[in-house]
Amino acid sequence: NPAELYAHLLGRVVSQTVYEQEVFDAVAAGSIMDDQIGLAIGMQHRTDYGRVYYDSTMNSGNLDFVYGATDWDGKLTTTAVFTEIAVPVGEDIDVNVAVRYEKFDEIDQDTTDPKITVLWRATDTITARASGGSSYRVGSLNQLFGTVTTVHNMTDTDGSSAYKPSVTVGNPDLKPESADMWNLGFSWIPEGMLEGFQLDMDYYDYEYEDILSRQSYLSIVAADNTALKASSLSVVDAIAAGVGNRDQVLRTGTGKLLRVLPEFVNQNSAETSGLDLQASYSFDNKYGAFRATLAGAYVSEFVVAGQKDAVGMYNVKNPVMPRRAVPEYKINASLNWSYENHRAYAVVRYIDGYEATLSEEPATGFWKNTVALSLGAEASARYYDANVPSWTTVDANYTYSLPEMGPVSSSSITIGAKNLLDRDAPWVPNNTTYDPVTHDFRGRVWHVRFSASM
Repeated sequence: NPAELYAHLLGRVVSQTVYEQEVFDAVAAGSIMDDQIGLAIGMQHRTDYGRVYYDSTMNSGNLDFVYGATDWDGKLTTTAVFTEIAVPVGEDIDVNVAVRYEKFDEIDQDTTDPKITVLWRATDTITARASGGSSYRVGSLNQLFGTVTTVHNMTDTDGSSAYKPSVTVGNPDLKPESADMWNLGFSWIPEGMLEGFQLDMDYYDYEYEDILSRQSYLSIVAADNTALKASSLSVVDAIAAGVGNRDQVLRTGTGKLLRVLPEFVNQNSAETSGLDLQASYSFDNKYGAFRATLAGAYVSEFVVAGQKDAVGMYNVKNPVMPRRAVPEYKINASLNWSYENHRAYAVVRYIDGYEATLSEEPATGFWKNTVALSLGAEASARYYDANVPSWTTVDANYTYSLPEMGPVSSSSITIGAKNLLDRDAPWVPNNTTYDPVTHDFRGRVWHVRFSASM
């Protein structure tokens, strides 16, 4: 009976998830030295709780497809003290200095992070800015104490592919991820004939250390496959002799891949830099008020220690951002218009193309043949292409503000669409045939919204 088979395959699991947070803040702020210097000091005590309880089927790892997961609970207590001081230097320069100390009890870690910003009003129309400092990111409750189970298409030693579970247990020994950063920028707001125009430009540079990440199951499986195939023994005998990664790659008695156990770790270091630019022009005429904006982001580098530059690539095995693309350019051009009760907005979004490495995702060979059988050779060639093209879409909406209606003081109705021209997302040679982080596969999406206030 198909219905009974479907019900058997579907199954059901039950879980209870609770996250709670308790926060106490105290801040004192004011001016000193004849109100010339601003000063603020403060402290914060924060406690985060998390717990997830599963049913017995999940806890026993008795599911054929997703394997299962175990109950967990965790607590992280954080105490922080901080201060910030604002000092004017002459009439045209403002300097702001801040420092924050934070201690995390359960993981026995602490961090001190300073920051300095300088604002210089160079002329009546040009303002320059610079900043530098450090920051941190502590592991989440899930990364420190939880369990994560995901399912992926994995390639075995004989080249066959199947979906297998990837199970990770939290690591309370994770150190906070840290970053050193600096920024230079300026704003230009001209007067006279160019009144209404504004140009903002910023260059940034970030250096990350002890990056919080989940190990790549692809890299773990690929390395284990390579070690087993390189052995002079059979796969079964090589496994029995301890060849390969026997702690993280579990196999059956016949050597078939069963599941993988990647860990949450502090991985490597990384450096990224780039340029953000925005130009806008606002003007009014008898047809209404207009604002045109052009915004662009350029990534000059994103290098993880021991890896190639991730810019312009779909990074399957990158330990920091697996299966994440880093397009070199993203550009948005938008136009706002308003007239009496009418408002309209449109934006053209451009995402630069990038390159995929076909050999890094072995299962794509299987999907290449599957696409060929179902959609033909032309579609298969389009799917199995390392050059992912650029993507341009248009979003637009129109809003009409309704008159007052009794107790309702203001109300409006909006109709619009994302991807108005219904542009298909580019095909990407991976298991889903598209990039869910960079692109939206849904095509045109209409929306209607009504809002009111009393």
